[in-house]
Amino acid sequence: MEASTRYTVDRLRRVHALTAFKEGLRVQKSIPGLKRQVMKMLTLNYTIFLLVSLILNGLFYFYILDPLIVWLFGSDGGFFASLGQWLFWMIQLTVAAVFAFISLRFSLELASIWHQQLVSQVIRHYREIPEVSYSLREWFSSIASTSFGAFKLCLFPIILLFAGLIPVIGLMLVYIFESHLLGRDTLSVYLEEIQSGEEKEELNKKLRWISIKLGWLPMLMAFIPVVGWLMLPMMMVVIVIGLTSLLERARQ
Repeated sequence: MEASTRYTVDRLRRVHALTAFKEGLRVQKSIPGLKRQVMKMLTLNYTIFLLVSLILNGLFYFYILDPLIVWLFGSDGGFFASLGQWLFWMIQLTVAAVFAFISLRFSLELASIWHQQLVSQVIRHYREIPEVSYSLREWFSSIASTSFGAFKLCLFPIILLFAGLIPVIGLMLVYIFESHLLGRDTLSVYLEEIQSGEEKEELNKKLRWISIKLGWLPMLMAFIPVVGWLMLPMMMVVIVIGLTSLLERARQ
Protein backbone atom coordinates (compact mmCIF):
# COMPACT_ATOMS: atom_id res chain seq x y z
CA MET A 1 0.00 0.00 0.00
CA GLU A 2 1.00 3.59 -0.27
CA ALA A 3 3.32 4.98 2.39
CA SER A 4 0.93 7.81 3.14
CA THR A 5 -2.51 8.96 2.14
CA ARG A 6 -5.17 11.51 2.92
CA TYR A 7 -8.71 10.82 4.01
CA THR A 8 -11.42 13.33 3.17
CA VAL A 9 -12.52 14.79 6.50
CA ASP A 10 -16.07 15.58 5.33
CA ARG A 11 -16.63 11.99 4.26
CA LEU A 12 -15.21 10.60 7.49
CA ARG A 13 -17.60 12.76 9.51
CA ARG A 14 -20.53 11.12 7.75
CA VAL A 15 -19.41 7.62 8.76
CA HIS A 16 -21.67 6.05 11.40
CA ALA A 17 -23.65 2.86 11.93
CA LEU A 18 -26.54 3.70 9.58
CA THR A 19 -24.36 4.89 6.69
CA ALA A 20 -22.07 1.87 7.10
CA PHE A 21 -25.04 -0.51 7.14
CA LYS A 22 -26.53 1.07 4.03
CA GLU A 23 -23.17 0.98 2.27
CA GLY A 24 -22.69 -2.66 3.26
CA LEU A 25 -25.96 -3.60 1.58
CA ARG A 26 -24.92 -1.68 -1.55
CA VAL A 27 -21.45 -3.17 -1.98
CA GLN A 28 -22.79 -6.72 -1.72
CA LYS A 29 -24.54 -6.07 -5.02
CA SER A 30 -21.66 -4.21 -6.70
CA ILE A 31 -18.71 -6.46 -5.79
CA PRO A 32 -18.83 -9.87 -7.54
CA GLY A 33 -18.84 -12.84 -5.18
CA LEU A 34 -19.06 -10.74 -2.01
CA LYS A 35 -22.65 -11.66 -1.15
CA ARG A 36 -21.83 -15.38 -1.35
CA GLN A 37 -18.90 -14.90 1.02
CA VAL A 38 -21.16 -12.94 3.38
CA MET A 39 -23.66 -15.80 3.47
CA LYS A 40 -20.90 -18.28 4.37
CA MET A 41 -19.70 -15.92 7.06
CA LEU A 42 -23.20 -15.54 8.51
CA THR A 43 -23.80 -19.31 8.59
CA LEU A 44 -20.73 -19.83 10.75
CA ASN A 45 -21.44 -16.72 12.82
CA TYR A 46 -25.06 -17.63 13.58
CA THR A 47 -24.15 -21.18 14.55
CA ILE A 48 -21.59 -20.08 17.13
CA PHE A 49 -23.64 -17.08 18.31
CA LEU A 50 -26.87 -19.01 18.91
CA LEU A 51 -25.12 -21.94 20.56
CA VAL A 52 -23.20 -19.79 23.04
CA SER A 53 -26.25 -17.57 23.73
CA LEU A 54 -28.51 -20.51 24.50
CA ILE A 55 -25.96 -22.11 26.80
CA LEU A 56 -25.24 -18.93 28.78
CA ASN A 57 -28.86 -17.82 29.12
CA GLY A 58 -30.07 -21.32 29.98
CA LEU A 59 -27.48 -21.83 32.69
CA PHE A 60 -28.14 -18.41 34.20
CA TYR A 61 -31.93 -18.78 34.11
CA PHE A 62 -32.30 -22.31 35.48
CA TYR A 63 -29.42 -22.47 37.92
CA ILE A 64 -29.01 -18.90 39.21
CA LEU A 65 -31.79 -16.37 38.60
CA ASP A 66 -34.97 -18.44 38.87
CA PRO A 67 -33.98 -20.27 42.08
CA LEU A 68 -32.77 -17.00 43.60
CA ILE A 69 -36.01 -15.10 42.88
CA VAL A 70 -38.16 -17.96 44.16
CA TRP A 71 -36.08 -18.16 47.34
CA LEU A 72 -36.23 -14.41 47.98
CA PHE A 73 -39.83 -13.61 46.98
CA GLY A 74 -41.61 -16.94 46.86
CA SER A 75 -43.69 -18.44 44.06
CA ASP A 76 -47.19 -17.77 45.45
CA GLY A 77 -49.34 -14.81 44.48
CA GLY A 78 -49.22 -11.49 46.25
CA PHE A 79 -47.25 -8.27 46.33
CA PHE A 80 -43.83 -9.80 46.97
CA ALA A 81 -44.28 -12.42 44.24
CA SER A 82 -45.26 -9.69 41.75
CA LEU A 83 -42.27 -7.61 42.82
CA GLY A 84 -40.07 -10.65 42.35
CA GLN A 85 -41.38 -11.20 38.82
CA TRP A 86 -40.73 -7.56 37.91
CA LEU A 87 -37.20 -7.78 39.27
CA PHE A 88 -36.75 -11.11 37.54
CA TRP A 89 -37.47 -9.68 34.08
CA MET A 90 -35.35 -6.56 34.68
CA ILE A 91 -32.37 -8.73 35.58
CA GLN A 92 -33.02 -11.31 32.87
CA LEU A 93 -33.26 -8.72 30.08
CA THR A 94 -30.10 -6.95 31.25
CA VAL A 95 -28.17 -10.18 31.58
CA ALA A 96 -29.51 -11.52 28.26
CA ALA A 97 -28.31 -8.38 26.50
CA VAL A 98 -24.86 -8.78 28.00
CA PHE A 99 -24.84 -12.48 27.14
CA ALA A 100 -25.84 -11.65 23.58
CA PHE A 101 -22.92 -9.25 23.40
CA ILE A 102 -20.57 -11.87 24.87
CA SER A 103 -21.83 -14.48 22.40
CA LEU A 104 -21.43 -12.06 19.53
CA ARG A 105 -17.88 -11.17 20.52
CA PHE A 106 -17.07 -14.86 20.88
CA SER A 107 -18.55 -15.75 17.48
CA LEU A 108 -16.91 -12.78 15.76
CA GLU A 109 -13.54 -13.66 17.25
CA LEU A 110 -13.80 -17.28 16.12
CA ALA A 111 -14.92 -16.12 12.67
CA SER A 112 -12.35 -13.31 12.44
CA ILE A 113 -10.42 -15.05 9.66
CA TRP A 114 -13.49 -14.73 7.41
CA HIS A 115 -14.04 -11.12 8.46
CA GLN A 116 -10.53 -10.35 7.27
CA GLN A 117 -11.31 -12.07 3.98
CA LEU A 118 -14.42 -9.94 3.45
CA VAL A 119 -12.58 -6.72 4.29
CA SER A 120 -9.70 -7.67 2.01
CA GLN A 121 -12.13 -8.40 -0.84
CA VAL A 122 -13.77 -4.98 -0.45
CA ILE A 123 -10.41 -3.17 -0.32
CA ARG A 124 -9.25 -4.94 -3.51
CA HIS A 125 -12.32 -3.52 -5.22
CA TYR A 126 -10.84 -0.03 -4.73
CA ARG A 127 -7.06 -0.59 -4.86
CA GLU A 128 -4.50 -3.31 -5.33
CA ILE A 129 -3.36 -5.18 -2.22
CA PRO A 130 -1.78 -8.62 -1.84
CA GLU A 131 -4.42 -11.34 -1.95
CA VAL A 132 -4.42 -13.70 1.02
CA SER A 133 -6.11 -17.09 0.83
CA TYR A 134 -8.16 -18.43 3.73
CA SER A 135 -9.30 -22.00 4.28
CA LEU A 136 -11.34 -24.03 6.74
CA ARG A 137 -8.20 -26.01 7.58
CA GLU A 138 -6.45 -22.81 8.69
CA TRP A 139 -9.43 -21.92 10.84
CA PHE A 140 -9.42 -25.31 12.59
CA SER A 141 -5.68 -25.05 13.17
CA SER A 142 -6.08 -21.64 14.84
CA ILE A 143 -9.29 -22.37 16.77
CA ALA A 144 -7.45 -23.00 20.06
CA SER A 145 -5.71 -19.61 20.05
CA THR A 146 -8.77 -17.73 18.82
CA SER A 147 -10.96 -19.39 21.45
CA PHE A 148 -8.57 -18.26 24.16
CA GLY A 149 -8.57 -14.73 22.73
CA ALA A 150 -12.36 -14.74 22.57
CA PHE A 151 -12.55 -15.91 26.18
CA LYS A 152 -10.36 -13.01 27.31
CA LEU A 153 -12.54 -10.56 25.39
CA CYS A 154 -15.62 -11.90 27.15
CA LEU A 155 -14.28 -11.49 30.68
CA PHE A 156 -14.70 -7.74 30.83
CA PRO A 157 -18.35 -7.68 29.64
CA ILE A 158 -19.16 -10.17 32.42
CA ILE A 159 -18.06 -7.51 34.92
CA LEU A 160 -20.67 -5.22 33.37
CA LEU A 161 -23.38 -7.57 34.67
CA PHE A 162 -22.98 -5.88 38.01
CA ALA A 163 -23.02 -2.40 36.45
CA GLY A 164 -26.31 -3.27 34.74
CA LEU A 165 -27.95 -3.81 38.15
CA ILE A 166 -27.29 -0.21 39.22
CA PRO A 167 -30.66 1.60 39.29
CA VAL A 168 -31.37 4.12 36.49
CA ILE A 169 -27.84 4.49 35.08
CA GLY A 170 -26.87 0.80 35.03
CA LEU A 171 -28.37 -0.07 31.64
CA MET A 172 -27.04 3.15 30.12
CA LEU A 173 -23.50 2.39 31.32
CA VAL A 174 -23.67 -1.09 29.81
CA TYR A 175 -25.11 0.25 26.55
CA ILE A 176 -22.51 3.02 26.06
CA PHE A 177 -19.48 0.97 26.97
CA GLU A 178 -20.43 -2.07 24.95
CA SER A 179 -21.31 0.17 21.99
CA HIS A 180 -17.75 1.48 22.21
CA LEU A 181 -16.30 -2.05 22.26
CA LEU A 182 -18.39 -3.18 19.29
CA GLY A 183 -17.46 -0.12 17.26
CA ARG A 184 -13.78 -0.47 18.14
CA ASP A 185 -13.71 -4.08 17.01
CA THR A 186 -15.46 -3.14 13.76
CA LEU A 187 -12.80 -0.56 12.94
CA SER A 188 -9.91 -2.82 14.00
CA VAL A 189 -10.83 -5.36 11.30
CA TYR A 190 -10.16 -2.70 8.67
CA LEU A 191 -7.02 -1.38 10.36
CA GLU A 192 -5.51 -4.88 10.47
CA GLU A 193 -5.59 -4.99 6.67
CA ILE A 194 -3.69 -1.68 6.39
CA GLN A 195 0.06 -2.10 6.32
CA SER A 196 0.96 1.61 6.33
CA GLY A 197 1.66 2.90 9.84
CA GLU A 198 1.08 6.50 8.76
CA GLU A 199 -2.31 5.59 7.35
CA LYS A 200 -3.34 3.85 10.58
CA GLU A 201 -2.18 6.81 12.67
CA GLU A 202 -4.12 9.23 10.49
CA LEU A 203 -7.31 7.19 10.80
CA ASN A 204 -6.95 6.81 14.56
CA LYS A 205 -6.73 10.60 14.90
CA LYS A 206 -9.62 11.43 12.59
CA LEU A 207 -11.88 8.63 13.85
CA ARG A 208 -11.36 9.20 17.55
CA TRP A 209 -15.06 8.94 18.47
CA ILE A 210 -16.10 6.58 15.69
CA SER A 211 -16.43 3.53 17.96
CA ILE A 212 -19.65 4.67 19.67
CA LYS A 213 -21.03 5.97 16.35
CA LEU A 214 -20.52 2.51 14.85
CA GLY A 215 -21.57 0.43 17.84
CA TRP A 216 -24.79 2.10 19.03
CA LEU A 217 -27.04 0.44 16.44
CA PRO A 218 -25.77 -3.15 16.84
CA MET A 219 -25.87 -2.74 20.63
CA LEU A 220 -29.47 -1.53 20.36
CA MET A 221 -30.27 -4.85 18.69
CA ALA A 222 -28.75 -6.64 21.69
CA PHE A 223 -31.44 -5.07 23.90
CA ILE A 224 -34.29 -6.39 21.70
CA PRO A 225 -35.10 -9.98 22.71
CA VAL A 226 -34.99 -12.73 20.07
CA VAL A 227 -35.47 -10.61 16.93
CA GLY A 228 -32.67 -8.21 17.80
CA TRP A 229 -30.32 -11.02 18.83
CA LEU A 230 -30.95 -12.81 15.52
CA MET A 231 -30.27 -9.63 13.54
CA LEU A 232 -27.10 -8.80 15.45
CA PRO A 233 -24.57 -11.03 13.61
CA MET A 234 -25.96 -10.05 10.20
CA MET A 235 -25.86 -6.36 11.08
CA MET A 236 -22.26 -6.56 12.30
CA VAL A 237 -21.03 -8.27 9.13
CA VAL A 238 -22.82 -5.73 6.91
CA ILE A 239 -21.44 -2.81 8.95
CA VAL A 240 -17.90 -4.22 8.75
CA ILE A 241 -17.90 -4.38 4.96
CA GLY A 242 -19.84 -1.11 4.70
CA LEU A 243 -17.32 0.69 6.89
CA THR A 244 -14.48 -0.67 4.75
CA SER A 245 -16.13 0.63 1.59
CA LEU A 246 -16.82 4.08 3.13
CA LEU A 247 -13.23 4.45 4.35
CA GLU A 248 -11.83 3.39 0.98
CA ARG A 249 -14.06 5.90 -0.80
CA ALA A 250 -12.90 8.59 1.63
CA ARG A 251 -9.28 8.13 0.53
CA GLN A 252 -8.04 10.80 -1.87
